[in-house]
Amino acid sequence: MFRRIGILLATFVLATAVLSSVVWAETAVPQADAMHFFPLVANPPKPPKILSFTANVPIADPGETITLSWETSEATTVTLYHLVGGVFGSFWDVAPTGSMTYTISSGSRNAENFALFAYNDDFPYTSASLMLTLTCPFTWFFSPAPDVCPQDATLISAVAEQQFEHGVMIWVGDEARIYVLFNDTMYTDGWNVYEDLWQDGDLVEDPSIVPPAGFYQPQRGFGLVWREQPLVRDRLGWALASEVGGETAVQRTSYYKYNHIYLKALDNNVWHLLPERSDWEKLIPTFLP
Repeated sequence: MFRRIGILLATFVLATAVLSSVVWAETAVPQADAMHFFPLVANPPKPPKILSFTANVPIADPGETITLSWETSEATTVTLYHLVGGVFGSFWDVAPTGSMTYTISSGSRNAENFALFAYNDDFPYTSASLMLTLTCPFTWFFSPAPDVCPQDATLISAVAEQQFEHGVMIWVGDEARIYVLFNDTMYTDGWNVYEDLWQDGDLVEDPSIVPPAGFYQPQRGFGLVWREQPLVRDRLGWALASEVGGETAVQRTSYYKYNHIYLKALDNNVWHLLPERSDWEKLIPTFLP
Protein backbone atom coordinates (compact mmCIF):
# COMPACT_ATOMS: atom_id res chain seq x y z
CA MET A 1 0.00 0.00 0.00
CA PHE A 2 2.78 2.42 0.95
CA ARG A 3 4.60 1.56 -2.28
CA ARG A 4 1.56 2.50 -4.35
CA ILE A 5 1.21 5.79 -2.45
CA GLY A 6 4.91 6.56 -3.18
CA ILE A 7 4.54 5.97 -6.90
CA LEU A 8 1.47 8.20 -7.05
CA LEU A 9 3.28 10.95 -5.16
CA ALA A 10 6.31 10.84 -7.51
CA THR A 11 4.06 10.96 -10.55
CA PHE A 12 2.28 14.00 -9.18
CA VAL A 13 5.52 15.89 -8.51
CA LEU A 14 6.86 15.14 -12.02
CA ALA A 15 3.61 16.26 -13.66
CA THR A 16 3.63 19.48 -11.64
CA ALA A 17 7.22 20.25 -12.80
CA VAL A 18 6.40 19.66 -16.47
CA LEU A 19 3.28 21.83 -16.25
CA SER A 20 5.25 24.64 -14.61
CA SER A 21 7.83 24.50 -17.43
CA VAL A 22 5.17 24.73 -20.09
CA VAL A 23 3.48 27.68 -18.37
CA TRP A 24 6.85 29.51 -18.07
CA ALA A 25 7.68 28.92 -21.69
CA GLU A 26 4.34 30.34 -22.82
CA THR A 27 4.33 33.36 -20.53
CA ALA A 28 8.04 34.32 -20.61
CA VAL A 29 8.88 37.63 -22.32
CA PRO A 30 11.17 36.93 -25.33
CA GLN A 31 14.61 38.62 -25.31
CA ALA A 32 16.19 40.17 -28.36
CA ASP A 33 18.67 37.94 -30.22
CA ALA A 34 22.27 38.66 -29.26
CA MET A 35 24.08 40.59 -32.10
CA HIS A 36 27.73 39.91 -32.86
CA PHE A 37 29.66 42.32 -35.13
CA PHE A 38 32.84 41.21 -36.96
CA PRO A 39 35.09 43.62 -38.97
CA LEU A 40 35.15 43.09 -42.75
CA VAL A 41 38.66 42.02 -43.78
CA ALA A 42 39.47 42.68 -47.47
CA ASN A 43 42.06 40.54 -49.22
CA PRO A 44 45.14 42.73 -49.77
CA PRO A 45 46.12 43.33 -53.41
CA LYS A 46 48.92 41.15 -54.70
CA PRO A 47 51.80 42.22 -56.92
CA PRO A 48 52.12 40.78 -60.42
CA LYS A 49 54.44 37.83 -60.72
CA ILE A 50 56.17 36.26 -63.70
CA LEU A 51 56.17 32.54 -63.07
CA SER A 52 58.06 31.54 -66.21
CA PHE A 53 59.51 33.06 -69.39
CA THR A 54 61.23 30.63 -71.76
CA ALA A 55 62.09 29.80 -75.36
CA ASN A 56 61.46 26.43 -76.93
CA VAL A 57 65.17 25.93 -77.73
CA PRO A 58 68.34 26.69 -75.73
CA ILE A 59 70.32 27.77 -78.83
CA ALA A 60 68.97 29.03 -82.15
CA ASP A 61 70.24 29.71 -85.65
CA PRO A 62 70.02 33.09 -87.38
CA GLY A 63 66.84 33.00 -89.49
CA GLU A 64 65.14 30.37 -87.29
CA THR A 65 61.57 30.75 -86.01
CA ILE A 66 61.35 30.22 -82.24
CA THR A 67 58.47 30.07 -79.74
CA LEU A 68 58.47 32.24 -76.63
CA SER A 69 56.22 31.17 -73.73
CA TRP A 70 55.35 32.84 -70.44
CA GLU A 71 53.08 32.48 -67.41
CA THR A 72 52.15 35.24 -64.95
CA SER A 73 49.86 35.70 -61.97
CA GLU A 74 48.00 38.75 -60.63
CA ALA A 75 48.82 40.63 -63.86
CA THR A 76 46.26 42.61 -65.83
CA THR A 77 48.58 43.85 -68.59
CA VAL A 78 51.64 42.11 -70.04
CA THR A 79 54.03 43.46 -72.68
CA LEU A 80 56.76 41.54 -74.50
CA TYR A 81 59.75 43.49 -75.84
CA HIS A 82 62.49 42.61 -78.31
CA LEU A 83 65.72 44.30 -77.22
CA VAL A 84 68.09 45.72 -79.84
CA GLY A 85 71.46 46.87 -78.60
CA GLY A 86 70.20 46.80 -75.04
CA VAL A 87 67.25 49.13 -75.69
CA PHE A 88 63.58 48.47 -76.39
CA GLY A 89 62.79 47.64 -79.99
CA SER A 90 59.59 46.00 -81.21
CA PHE A 91 56.94 45.19 -78.60
CA TRP A 92 53.68 43.27 -78.31
CA ASP A 93 50.82 43.49 -75.81
CA VAL A 94 50.13 39.86 -74.94
CA ALA A 95 47.88 37.75 -72.72
CA PRO A 96 48.94 37.21 -69.09
CA THR A 97 49.75 33.62 -69.99
CA GLY A 98 50.52 32.49 -73.50
CA SER A 99 53.08 31.99 -76.26
CA MET A 100 54.23 33.67 -79.46
CA THR A 101 56.44 32.76 -82.42
CA TYR A 102 59.31 35.02 -83.46
CA THR A 103 61.52 34.76 -86.55
CA ILE A 104 65.12 35.73 -85.91
CA SER A 105 66.75 37.93 -88.54
CA SER A 106 69.25 36.11 -90.73
CA GLY A 107 71.69 38.93 -90.01
CA SER A 108 71.39 38.62 -86.23
CA ARG A 109 74.55 37.51 -84.43
CA ASN A 110 75.65 36.28 -81.01
CA ALA A 111 72.31 36.42 -79.11
CA GLU A 112 68.69 37.53 -79.18
CA ASN A 113 67.34 39.35 -76.12
CA PHE A 114 63.76 39.74 -74.91
CA ALA A 115 62.07 41.27 -71.86
CA LEU A 116 58.63 40.59 -70.37
CA PHE A 117 56.86 43.24 -68.26
CA ALA A 118 53.78 42.45 -66.13
CA TYR A 119 51.56 45.14 -64.58
CA ASN A 120 48.45 45.59 -62.44
CA ASP A 121 46.70 48.66 -61.00
CA ASP A 122 48.04 48.34 -57.47
CA PHE A 123 51.74 47.66 -57.85
CA PRO A 124 54.68 48.73 -59.98
CA TYR A 125 55.60 46.40 -62.81
CA THR A 126 57.72 43.30 -62.52
CA SER A 127 59.93 42.09 -65.35
CA ALA A 128 61.99 39.16 -66.56
CA SER A 129 64.61 38.93 -69.28
CA LEU A 130 65.52 36.16 -71.69
CA MET A 131 68.76 35.84 -73.66
CA LEU A 132 68.88 33.22 -76.40
CA THR A 133 72.34 32.30 -77.67
CA LEU A 134 72.76 32.09 -81.46
CA THR A 135 75.01 29.82 -83.44
CA CYS A 136 77.73 31.57 -85.44
CA PRO A 137 77.60 30.86 -89.18
CA PHE A 138 81.11 32.17 -89.91
CA THR A 139 84.67 31.86 -88.63
CA TRP A 140 87.40 34.49 -88.39
CA PHE A 141 90.21 34.45 -90.94
CA PHE A 142 92.87 34.70 -88.23
CA SER A 143 93.58 33.73 -84.65
CA PRO A 144 93.56 34.60 -81.86
CA ALA A 145 90.16 35.88 -82.93
CA PRO A 146 87.70 38.26 -81.27
CA ASP A 147 85.29 36.66 -78.82
CA VAL A 148 82.21 37.53 -80.90
CA CYS A 149 80.90 36.19 -84.17
CA PRO A 150 82.01 38.01 -87.33
CA GLN A 151 79.17 39.82 -89.04
CA ASP A 152 79.86 38.23 -92.43
CA ALA A 153 82.02 35.68 -94.14
CA THR A 154 85.58 36.68 -94.97
CA LEU A 155 85.81 39.06 -97.92
CA ILE A 156 88.79 38.18 -100.12
CA SER A 157 89.80 41.15 -102.24
CA ALA A 158 92.58 42.76 -104.21
CA VAL A 159 94.49 45.23 -102.04
CA ALA A 160 97.15 47.89 -102.30
CA GLU A 161 99.21 49.43 -99.50
CA GLN A 162 101.44 52.47 -99.45
CA GLN A 163 103.63 53.67 -96.60
CA PHE A 164 103.87 57.38 -95.81
CA GLU A 165 105.96 59.50 -93.50
CA HIS A 166 103.21 59.51 -90.90
CA GLY A 167 100.87 56.67 -91.75
CA VAL A 168 99.54 54.18 -94.28
CA MET A 169 96.99 54.05 -97.11
CA ILE A 170 95.14 50.79 -97.83
CA TRP A 171 92.91 50.22 -100.88
CA VAL A 172 90.36 47.37 -100.75
CA GLY A 173 89.17 46.79 -104.29
CA ASP A 174 85.94 44.86 -103.65
CA GLU A 175 84.79 47.55 -101.21
CA ALA A 176 85.95 50.44 -103.44
CA ARG A 177 87.31 52.05 -100.28
CA ILE A 178 90.57 53.63 -99.23
CA TYR A 179 91.50 53.41 -95.57
CA VAL A 180 93.89 56.04 -94.25
CA LEU A 181 95.75 55.22 -91.04
CA PHE A 182 97.46 58.10 -89.23
CA ASN A 183 100.37 57.83 -86.81
CA ASP A 184 99.26 60.88 -84.78
CA THR A 185 96.29 59.43 -82.94
CA MET A 186 96.57 61.13 -79.57
CA TYR A 187 94.32 64.15 -80.15
CA THR A 188 92.28 63.24 -83.22
CA ASP A 189 90.87 60.35 -85.23
CA GLY A 190 93.32 57.55 -85.75
CA TRP A 191 91.99 56.55 -89.15
CA ASN A 192 89.47 57.47 -91.81
CA VAL A 193 87.92 55.87 -94.86
CA TYR A 194 87.06 57.33 -98.26
CA GLU A 195 85.23 56.11 -101.33
CA ASP A 196 87.59 55.22 -104.17
CA LEU A 197 86.45 57.51 -106.98
CA TRP A 198 89.46 57.11 -109.26
CA GLN A 199 88.78 55.46 -112.64
CA ASP A 200 90.96 54.37 -115.53
CA GLY A 201 91.68 57.39 -117.69
CA ASP A 202 91.74 59.80 -114.73
CA LEU A 203 94.89 61.67 -113.77
CA VAL A 204 97.43 59.21 -112.36
CA GLU A 205 99.36 61.93 -110.54
CA ASP A 206 99.67 65.72 -110.57
CA PRO A 207 102.79 66.69 -112.54
CA SER A 208 102.85 70.07 -110.82
CA ILE A 209 103.54 68.41 -107.47
CA VAL A 210 107.21 67.49 -107.12
CA PRO A 211 108.17 65.47 -104.03
CA PRO A 212 111.50 65.96 -102.31
CA ALA A 213 114.29 63.58 -103.22
CA GLY A 214 113.68 60.11 -101.86
CA PHE A 215 109.92 60.61 -101.49
CA TYR A 216 106.95 59.82 -103.73
CA GLN A 217 103.67 61.42 -104.76
CA PRO A 218 100.86 58.86 -104.34
CA GLN A 219 99.09 57.84 -107.55
CA ARG A 220 95.64 56.80 -108.77
CA GLY A 221 93.07 56.49 -105.97
CA PHE A 222 95.60 57.14 -103.24
CA GLY A 223 96.75 60.27 -105.03
CA LEU A 224 93.19 61.52 -105.56
CA VAL A 225 92.39 61.31 -101.84
CA TRP A 226 95.80 62.73 -100.89
CA ARG A 227 95.40 65.74 -103.20
CA GLU A 228 91.73 66.51 -102.51
CA GLN A 229 91.80 66.02 -98.74
CA PRO A 230 94.22 68.65 -97.35
CA LEU A 231 94.03 67.20 -93.84
CA VAL A 232 95.01 63.76 -95.13
CA ARG A 233 97.94 65.25 -97.03
CA ASP A 234 99.12 67.28 -94.05
CA ARG A 235 98.89 64.40 -91.60
CA LEU A 236 100.39 61.70 -93.83
CA GLY A 237 103.18 63.65 -95.47
CA TRP A 238 104.95 62.18 -98.51
CA ALA A 239 104.89 58.55 -99.56
CA LEU A 240 108.03 56.63 -98.64
CA ALA A 241 107.73 54.13 -101.51
CA SER A 242 105.45 53.19 -104.38
CA GLU A 243 102.24 51.36 -103.61
CA VAL A 244 102.36 47.56 -103.39
CA GLY A 245 99.52 45.26 -104.45
CA GLY A 246 98.35 41.86 -103.32
CA GLU A 247 95.37 40.11 -101.71
CA THR A 248 93.63 40.85 -98.42
CA ALA A 249 90.94 39.39 -96.17
CA VAL A 250 88.40 41.65 -94.45
CA GLN A 251 85.99 41.00 -91.59
CA ARG A 252 84.06 43.04 -89.03
CA THR A 253 82.67 42.36 -85.57
CA SER A 254 78.92 42.04 -85.10
CA TYR A 255 78.10 44.35 -82.22
CA TYR A 256 75.02 46.56 -82.47
CA LYS A 257 77.42 49.49 -82.81
CA TYR A 258 81.08 50.33 -82.17
CA ASN A 259 82.43 47.63 -84.43
CA HIS A 260 86.01 46.68 -85.21
CA ILE A 261 87.48 46.08 -88.69
CA TYR A 262 90.22 43.55 -89.40
CA LEU A 263 92.23 43.51 -92.64
CA LYS A 264 94.98 41.11 -93.58
CA ALA A 265 98.18 43.09 -94.20
CA LEU A 266 100.60 42.32 -97.02
CA ASP A 267 103.23 41.30 -94.47
CA ASN A 268 100.79 38.63 -93.15
CA ASN A 269 99.94 40.57 -90.04
CA VAL A 270 96.48 42.05 -89.37
CA TRP A 271 95.42 45.68 -89.43
CA HIS A 272 92.99 46.27 -86.56
CA LEU A 273 90.85 49.41 -86.94
CA LEU A 274 89.15 50.34 -83.67
CA PRO A 275 85.54 51.61 -83.44
CA GLU A 276 84.56 55.18 -84.23
CA ARG A 277 87.83 55.71 -86.12
CA SER A 278 89.47 56.21 -82.75
CA ASP A 279 92.74 54.33 -83.27
CA TRP A 280 94.39 51.41 -85.01
CA GLU A 281 97.04 48.81 -84.36
CA LYS A 282 98.84 46.03 -86.16
CA LEU A 283 98.29 42.55 -84.75
CA ILE A 284 100.66 39.60 -85.07
CA PRO A 285 98.41 36.55 -85.54
CA THR A 286 99.29 33.02 -84.52
CA PHE A 287 97.43 31.65 -87.54
CA LEU A 288 96.53 32.87 -91.04
CA PRO A 289 95.18 30.59 -93.80
